[in-house]
Amino acid sequence: MLIREILEESVQKFGEVKAVKWLNRKEVLERSYSEMLRNVISIRKGLFAEDFAGKHIALIGTSSVEWIESYLGIITGCTTAVPLDAALPCEDLIDLINRSDSEALFLSPKHRPYLEAFLANCPKLQKVWMLQEEVEDVPSGVYSINELRNTGISASADASCPAVEDIATIIFTSGTTGKSKGVMLTQNNLASNVEAVKISAEPGTAMLSVLPIHHAFCLVMDWLKGFSQGATICINDSLLHMVRNMSIFKPDIMLMVPMMIETIYKRLSAADPQIPKAVLAEKVFGGKLQTIFTGGAHLDPYYIDRFAEYGVQILEGYGMSECSPVISNNTPENHKPGSIGRPLENVEIRFENGEILVKGTSVMKGYYQMSDETAETLKDGWLHTGDKGYMDEDGYLFINGRVKNLIILSNGENISPEEIENKLALNPLVGEVIVTGEDNGLTARIYPEQAVVEAKALDTEMIRSQLQEFLDEYNKNQPTYRRITGLVIRKNPFIRSTTKKIRRQDVLIDEPQA
Repeated sequence: MLIREILEESVQKFGEVKAVKWLNRKEVLERSYSEMLRNVISIRKGLFAEDFAGKHIALIGTSSVEWIESYLGIITGCTTAVPLDAALPCEDLIDLINRSDSEALFLSPKHRPYLEAFLANCPKLQKVWMLQEEVEDVPSGVYSINELRNTGISASADASCPAVEDIATIIFTSGTTGKSKGVMLTQNNLASNVEAVKISAEPGTAMLSVLPIHHAFCLVMDWLKGFSQGATICINDSLLHMVRNMSIFKPDIMLMVPMMIETIYKRLSAADPQIPKAVLAEKVFGGKLQTIFTGGAHLDPYYIDRFAEYGVQILEGYGMSECSPVISNNTPENHKPGSIGRPLENVEIRFENGEILVKGTSVMKGYYQMSDETAETLKDGWLHTGDKGYMDEDGYLFINGRVKNLIILSNGENISPEEIENKLALNPLVGEVIVTGEDNGLTARIYPEQAVVEAKALDTEMIRSQLQEFLDEYNKNQPTYRRITGLVIRKNPFIRSTTKKIRRQDVLIDEPQA
């Protein structure tokens, strides 16, 4: 099965149903399935006419109808999409464009200030299409999305269907080696995940999409799964406006990470207890919300019970980019609070020393140009998830720990501590550093470089002041979830193993070593 076939089938069934709705200031704009497919085909034919068959094409931007049409134009043809995190600093985006061998780029107007840097520092980049109808005063090689569509409309040839094992998309995920890894997902990986998630919705069911679109969870489960059902995907323009937008779009279904659920609950619990729960639910949720699917981090079952009081069912699932992404999920028919659901029908699960291992048609092909990391994660077809867990007698999966060092924040972001530590360690005053996840934020634990302390005759207050100043400077260029919110200055070096690696399990111990 191909995403192209799923999309074409949906357009045949739901042609006049609204596929996407979004806000332009206060006006709600919309596009039907038929209109969307026309644009997708125009982009696909345009890319083919521009000779990008077999090439990698990056996308940088927040959720928009232009972004999703471009993404579908790429993956329904013979090209590979590389969606990147729009919140990353310019230098990180340059690195990922280069490491992914992307030869073209779709760029949101908000990222126009990065354009010259991309063109100057990404030698393989041949063309950039701005995700807007018209552009002015742009360098050569930069065009509007409209120009690409017009190229496609006037082109006679269309890209042939990709093969099921062709790479549809490369999604970068945090790596425990300190370097983000490009997860290669095939056409079959994505399509089989969409098919295996047994959740049905009526055509026109409203889904409010609030997660970052480059995340596999949002991209596959909001957009691709939603489109397979004929749902109407409503774009949330800002997390600050989420509750307001729920009252505008009146969603039936939403995908959220636990942090969002916790935030909404704070709002519910702070309301006047005299207000009937049904009235409050209508005010906060828009009046139609029935189901919230959550994943990306663990949710305390307490919230499942509380939201049920307001008529909203929370169903927790489990996945990772490497599995396209869903591995298991609770469904309206089969669910158990506290568990991450039953494995999908296309998934095999086994356990090795308590670690969850996964095999199936949604498991990635590997990490792009990282053969050592691929061999470490994929062994004999089994994906080593890095999560520890168990299955109960009813076949429900539970997680009870992590093998890897990744820090999972409650907003679903996966943070590689080594990636941040490598940058912090560049400061001469930083002798040793470990980043830990605490109070739903990141704390840098630093043992100062003693030679620098002595040479500059720094006292405790001066050390703290200089390190804090350095962290503030680092934070300026980071997305919110990668900012350091805590600083602990150690009196002693970290405890190390016999192979001289810092023992992460002992980082809270700050005592002289024998």
